[in-house]
Amino acid sequence: MLSVRTLLRVFVGRIKLFTLIVLSVLVAGFAIALIQSKQYTATAQVSIDVKANDPITGMPVSGLLAPSYLFTQADIIYSQNTALKVVDKIGITTLPEAIAQYEQAKVGSATIRDWYAELFLKSLEVVPSRQSNVISLSYTATDPVFAAQVANQFMKAYIDMNIEMRTQAAQSTSEFFQQQLKVLKKKVEDAQAELSKYQQETGIVASDERLDIETQRLNELSTSLVQAQSQTYDAKSRAQAGTNAPDVLNNPLIQQLKAQLSQKSAKLHEVEEKLGPNHPQYQQAQADYLETKNQLNQLQAQYSQGLGATANNSAATQASLKAALQEQRERIFALKKDRAQLSVLQQNLDNAQKTYDAALSRQAQSTLEGAMSGQTNIFPLKYASPPKSHSAPVLRNYAAVALLLGLVLASLIVLVVEYFNRRVRSADDLSDFVGVPLLVTMPSLNQRKSVLTKLKGRGK
Repeated sequence: MLSVRTLLRVFVGRIKLFTLIVLSVLVAGFAIALIQSKQYTATAQVSIDVKANDPITGMPVSGLLAPSYLFTQADIIYSQNTALKVVDKIGITTLPEAIAQYEQAKVGSATIRDWYAELFLKSLEVVPSRQSNVISLSYTATDPVFAAQVANQFMKAYIDMNIEMRTQAAQSTSEFFQQQLKVLKKKVEDAQAELSKYQQETGIVASDERLDIETQRLNELSTSLVQAQSQTYDAKSRAQAGTNAPDVLNNPLIQQLKAQLSQKSAKLHEVEEKLGPNHPQYQQAQADYLETKNQLNQLQAQYSQGLGATANNSAATQASLKAALQEQRERIFALKKDRAQLSVLQQNLDNAQKTYDAALSRQAQSTLEGAMSGQTNIFPLKYASPPKSHSAPVLRNYAAVALLLGLVLASLIVLVVEYFNRRVRSADDLSDFVGVPLLVTMPSLNQRKSVLTKLKGRGK
């Protein structure tokens, strides 16, 4: 393997051959560039309003804000249908020269329109801007006027294609809703007929349960039962308390008898201490005390019995209300079954009516959209004009490629020549070539003359 120093010696030794090859490739590159026909590129630009609102609803169109929207529009420009529109607008298929070129190409089954559309697309470049909502359309041709004409026609065809797509979409939507409206209207009529038939069979007109008399009666019975249960519980509690019930204890007559009994008891103890238990006054006081006590006991028992009777009456009332409530519930359950079916039928009618109204509204909206389909959010920003200078071939590019190719080719040729015609250019090359270590290096004649001159100068 050759070292870097050896390679440098090889290239220096064969510099003439290296230079000749590089210059030859450069001359060939310039010749190729000069013999090629000049190409002219014309550019048109369109601006897309991605923030446009829907003309019917006034709401922003969310699809326009998608990052892929500009690239989708670029694909529409670069489509076969757009190119066919350009072919028709230019009228190239009627030119004798174009027909002869098509026949000479022998494209098989492709029509002349399709062939020229593909030909136009090959020379078209569509570039969406990454910083704005602008799309550039560049067309390259040998004639600058024709290049500008085709670029402008592509821009106009793209705008026409956009309007045509909007119009077709609006017409398709309108036709679809017209067909659906017939079906939906039939569903509304069927649902209305079924609801009316069921109302006649059951005799139910209103479907609102709050207006039903039976439900109101059920609510009243339920409220009365709750009150009766509360009263029964309270009455039973008082009855179980007996003479200790608050109603008995707080009775004014009983409290008055208790006060009298307390006074007579105190008087009885006083007479007993003064006169003794056998005295007639003590016996009289004792008789009064017992009489008052018996009256108190009788009155308490009477009020206690009254509390028990009240509790029994409340329990009977509660049982009656409970039975009436159960009967009313069964009646309500039967009515609910009929009303549930009625609600289902009413809901079916409402849903069918809502669907029909929504479809009718959308159909009206699509009709307005069809009427306004001639509007577009695409606007010409720049019309292409015939370029004054050619875009290809670029001598600078050809020169760079030729120089790079010449350097590579010259290097390869120099190395191949050196491989087949090896020369000794240094002491290291000689040692490598012979395969024997180098012992002595003899200076050249020039080197010896230089050394003698230096020695003579020192001797003087």
